[in-house]
Parts: sequence; C-alpha cells; structure tokens
Amino acid sequence: MSVAERVLEHKSADATAAECIAFVGDNQTHSVVDSVLREYFAEPLLRDGGPNRAIEFLSSTVPPSVLIVDVSEAASPQTAMMSLRAAIPETTKIIGIGTVNDIAVYREIVDSGATDYLVKPVTEKALASALNRTEESDDPAAPEVVHEEKARIAVIGSRGGVGSSTLAVNLAWILSEEMKRKTALVDLDLEFGTIALSLDIEPTRGLREALENPARVDGLFISSAMAKLTDLLSVMATEENLTAEVNFNPNAVEALFEALGRINDAIVIDVPRSAYAVRRRVFEAATEILLITELSLSGLRDSLRILAGIKEVAPETKVRVIANRAAGGKQAMQLKDFQRALEHKVDLLLPDEPKAFNSAANTGKPLAQSHAKAKVSKAIRKLAGDIKLPELKEEKDGKATKKKGLGRLFRRK
Repeated sequence: MSVAERVLEHKSADATAAECIAFVGDNQTHSVVDSVLREYFAEPLLRDGGPNRAIEFLSSTVPPSVLIVDVSEAASPQTAMMSLRAAIPETTKIIGIGTVNDIAVYREIVDSGATDYLVKPVTEKALASALNRTEESDDPAAPEVVHEEKARIAVIGSRGGVGSSTLAVNLAWILSEEMKRKTALVDLDLEFGTIALSLDIEPTRGLREALENPARVDGLFISSAMAKLTDLLSVMATEENLTAEVNFNPNAVEALFEALGRINDAIVIDVPRSAYAVRRRVFEAATEILLITELSLSGLRDSLRILAGIKEVAPETKVRVIANRAAGGKQAMQLKDFQRALEHKVDLLLPDEPKAFNSAANTGKPLAQSHAKAKVSKAIRKLAGDIKLPELKEEKDGKATKKKGLGRLFRRK
C-alpha cells in the first residue's frame, strides 16, 4: 500500500477537508499567504514549517484540494517536492515557494509534482495568479490546454552585408505589428550587431550576463534587459566592449529562449557567424532557420559550409535559403546554377530595391513600416505568413476565460 493510500485510509466519516493548507517558514511570506487565502477560501489552514511538517501533518488528516509549501529550507527543493508528492494523492495541487530563482530549478520542481513554483519575496498578485492557474487546471469543464512550441526563428547570413540583420528586423516587425503576435528580436552579435543602430534605439544591457550566467534569467531580468519598441515588439541588443571575451555558458541559449517564450509567441534571433558555441546552440533550439545569401561564388561556398553545420547539429530543423539579389552585384551567379551547386532550393529571392533600403536606413524604421508597399516588403510578408506560429488564444465575450470566484485581488483599488 502506498503512502498516499494510507493517507486516504485516515479519512473518517465526519472528517472535513480544508480546501487549502499552507506551510510557510517566515513572517513576510506568512502575512502574504494569509491575506490571499482569506480572499479565496472559506476556512484555510496556515501552519509554520516546510515539507517535512506538511508530510507529518497530512499523514493524519484529509488532504486538501490545494497545498502551499515553503521548500526554501530544504537541502534539495526538488527532492523535497518529490517526497511530498508521493505522500499525498494526485488530486491535491501543490504550489511550491522557495528562494532559488532559476529556470532549471523551476522546471525540476514542476516535473517533481508541483503545479506551480513561486520565488520569494512572494507578492499577493503572484500568489493569486498561481491559484487562478491551479483552479483552471483542475476544472473538468475547461478545454484541454495544448502547450504549443513557440516559434524560434534563427536568421544567419552566409557572409557580411547580405542583409540578414535587415531581414530579421523586418520579419520581427511584420510578425508583431501586422500579424499581431508578441515578438522578441534578439541580436546575438554582442560586439558588432547592427539591430539597435538600424532601429535608432539605445543598446540594452544584460544580454551578455544572460549568456554567461543563465541562472539570472527570469521574467524580471528579461523585462529589464529588453527595449520595448512597440506594445508587441521588444528588442534585446547590446554593444559590448571589444577588449573583453564573452564566456558563453552552454545552457544559456536554451534558458534565454525559455524565458522569452513565456511572454512571446515568436523569437527572431540574428545569429553571428563567428561565435560557434552560441551558433550551435541556437541551431539546436530553433524551430526554423533562415539562411540569407548572395548569388555569388563566395556566397555559394559559405552557404554550403553553413548548411553542412546545420545538418550536423539540427538535421530535422526546417531550413529556408533566401537569396538577396542586390548583394551579389557584378559577381552574381544565375539562380538555377546557384541552386544546382547548392543542392538546395532557394525558397525566396529578395527584390533589388536599393532606394527603399537606403531610405528606411536613414529613418531608423523597418522597411516594412516605412515602405510597406515595396516589393521586398511584400516578399518578407509572404515569408512571415509561411512561418508556423502557435495558435492564438481564444477569448469569450472579449475577456480571458476565468473561473467564477477568482481574481478578486485584481479588482481592488
């Protein structure tokens, strides 16, 4: 007989289960939890302690619908959560509270059986949101939620000057402003990136730290490290000192994309050719890769090399080859000859419109904004329409679906 089954045997005919029981270890968290639970539940129970006290208490009482447990004092929050999950029925939803602000730890705690995990200092709004999510996940009438993979679009040029950064900027603009998808535009060329310059915005701070120390990457860090260009488009781009080496952490790219994906439908990444470590990780994490090239012999050579590298690390990832007719100049090859030698279809040929490009560059605005009717804007718009994006969330009566009785904290003045 399992521990959970023995717990259920302790139920008596006249036993009344508390809807929610909380175990917390400090006064500040105690105050916040007490305030929120009184808004949500008729008779919540609030106790001092952590996971061990919770297991001991629940061994002789009816398990609640929701259990809130402070795991900050546990030697291993993940192990503590696993022990707690094994001690109570699956019907009990667990919200963990701790001090470790790390995406990897969050995922491990959730994988260990928690419904949600909050980092101290816990606010009333954060706890209320967690309770909302917990109740929605337990609503039998609610439709099954399918967590679709967010679009991670890696853009890389075969050579400098082929227009990869320009394409990344305009693609992100169209996805956000025309297709109404929340989009993050990231320039991973920390030293010589041009995205901030082309959009006439100040370089942001924090991207280097995110790539060197992924443990710092959370929602607050992301919001402080990004420049908000519009309501739906945010930019992360920097200009690092040329005298210091950037030491990428191998796990940093995935941690960054994970954090960005929580608040965005699409992430467009301008990938540098020189940084192999970050380039490889981006290719591995991307849902789609766009290779921008010129129709020249040197463009062909470098495109072949990059395609070989992609095939080695991300053989299943969709790759589109985009040729910029203007970049080839007098050295341009015929398209059919280029495709035959590349052994890959050129999916899109960008029209040569130098006046439109130069005018947009001088205004500090995306070409798709300043010259929306230009042929090249239409070509990128078609490309954006072909990219797989997560489904838009449906709304009822103009409001996000929320179970009756919750969310009262948000209506306070």
